[in-house]
Amino acid sequence: MEAFTMRAGAQRAREMVESGLGFDGAFCVTDTLAMGVLRGLADIEVKVPEQVKVIGFDNVESSEFLVPSLSTIDPDHGAMAERAVALLARRIGQAELPQDREEFVSHFSLVVRESTGG
Repeated sequence: MEAFTMRAGAQRAREMVESGLGFDGAFCVTDTLAMGVLRGLADIEVKVPEQVKVIGFDNVESSEFLVPSLSTIDPDHGAMAERAVALLARRIGQAELPQDREEFVSHFSLVVRESTGG
């Protein structure tokens, strides 16, 4: 989906600043999008985290190695994968599709790095 690429993040960050929108932070739905936001802000000389703080979601490995390193939410991918496999195995064993949904809330952690002043 084009809306969640690095290029889209960079473009949107530049558009927000150039529009005069007053903001001091960007929470991005993925780390990939946040990487683009960092690039877009750097392109127009907006300092992170001094002027705008940026945080992503996913805790992909490359987030740690950016300059500035990217703060992120780590959603515990392992627990989500285990739950998904268990649900799939249970569904495979059923003759009919279940009528009820099952909600699962995973543990998560905040990983504070340089992009938010950490």
